[in-house]
Amino acid sequence: MKRYIVGIDENIETVCTDVLIIGSGIAGVYTALCISENVDVTILAKEEIDISNSALAQGGIAVSLGEEDSPKFHLDDTLFAGAGLSDREMVWHLVNEAKDNIKNLVDLGVRFDMTGGVLDLTKEAAHSQRRIIHAKDFTGKEVCDKLIASSKKRKNIKLLEKMYAIDIIIEENKCKATIVLDQKTGKKILFKSKYVVCASGGFGQLYEVTSNPIIATGDGMAMAYRAGATLTDMEFVQFHPTVLYHKKDKSFLISEAVRGEGAVLRNCFGERFMHNYDELKELAPRDVVARSIFKEMEKTQSECVYLDISFKDREYLEKRFPKIFATCLNLGIDISKDYIPVAPAEHYCMGGIKTDMSGKTQIKNFYACGEVACTGIHGANRLASNSLLEGLVFGKRIANDISMNHLKEKLDDKQYIIDDKGDNYSQPVSEVEKRIKKAMNSKVGIVRNESGLLQAKQVIDKTLQVLDQYKFDSMAQIQTINMATIAKIVVAAALKRTESRGAHFRSDFDQPDDQWMIHIDNTRKEIDDETFEFND
Repeated sequence: MKRYIVGIDENIETVCTDVLIIGSGIAGVYTALCISENVDVTILAKEEIDISNSALAQGGIAVSLGEEDSPKFHLDDTLFAGAGLSDREMVWHLVNEAKDNIKNLVDLGVRFDMTGGVLDLTKEAAHSQRRIIHAKDFTGKEVCDKLIASSKKRKNIKLLEKMYAIDIIIEENKCKATIVLDQKTGKKILFKSKYVVCASGGFGQLYEVTSNPIIATGDGMAMAYRAGATLTDMEFVQFHPTVLYHKKDKSFLISEAVRGEGAVLRNCFGERFMHNYDELKELAPRDVVARSIFKEMEKTQSECVYLDISFKDREYLEKRFPKIFATCLNLGIDISKDYIPVAPAEHYCMGGIKTDMSGKTQIKNFYACGEVACTGIHGANRLASNSLLEGLVFGKRIANDISMNHLKEKLDDKQYIIDDKGDNYSQPVSEVEKRIKKAMNSKVGIVRNESGLLQAKQVIDKTLQVLDQYKFDSMAQIQTINMATIAKIVVAAALKRTESRGAHFRSDFDQPDDQWMIHIDNTRKEIDDETFEFND
């Protein structure tokens, strides 16, 4: 596998900044806003600045504010959902620092829903308390809009759109620069910086059916992996139980908050079924609900199930879930009268670039936060509405670390030259990408087994052999090699974990096994050699 997938010469345009942040979602922009204002920060957005997973987040942010709630209860719920693999110390930081970071958002102008002058709290699956603050059903967009607006007012922050980060340059295990494709000109730019913060999001586009936007192709993880960073917990891929199932739209999320407000699941015969699978019914952890729906669809030989909230008043539904109400109505579904057809779809990756509690990776001066990172908080299955909170808490921690140490670092003045490799292979990558998506969707989905995983591995290995012939002179080609790289790691980790835990379910090993109460770390050398390293 190539270390660098594009070449650069001495004539490349060079830009200098103290901190380079890759990604314009909540994790990236909030990190920028928390960094000291005497530090120059540049944020790169792969597409338009407002396109991110964060902006699509509907439900809200988990924070223990209720009179009967506490950080301890929030911690317990997170550990329960994580199925034994959540890092308790990391979770403790998450739940105890939540309140201060939410206050920061409010101070930045984020308008969460209020009731009687206090933040309105709703409930989502596997939460023992009502602790989800929200802005109707477009919480992510509300937060992103306010953060982006605030960052545009800061003289020390630059936001650059259509800038695609390709590779980081490392010397003596220290991050020195980042190779970036300017999509507007088609030219490569070298960004030299004291620090790089990777907040590029997940890899939902590895799957045919996903709630993720088109930018979620695993770029940050693949870039870090090529540079020598460790990726961990990659076998744990969360499928959201209730994504709209309609011929015109199979990616629109029906927020878990809908079930939190009482919606029930029904099969194709109109019968409730969750009581047959778990005592928590519709509010069981996401992995349980997704598998239950999958089994019910198999049992009834149907392509979807139905979410029923028709017992709620129309006015209430239009006010509480305006985006969901309007989207469904536009497709001919009146949720105040009709059942909503839903099915599981890939939604979130628990694994990612391994970090410590300050967001540091194994590469010096290279940080990661948000979905691209693996802090250990989510374990084998993410608790609903902890993802945005994680981006905030650890974005702030990264910002604090950089603000304290930036004067100790100097920008590198070295000139870098990387030889081009490849043969300008001309096969359209769209067909290669389709093969990856099909293999991942059918063989590495909600239910897995050795036979299917080996079939997926064969497809991915052949795909990588084909891609090895490319020169990678377009974003489409680079995205595809990133997708194939991450797919290989997910499949390898899923094959290695011979048990079922959280979001990783093996039909040939359908029970948890205590000997697998460990994390699988994946590094470039280990995957290339098909060996693994474990840590407790």
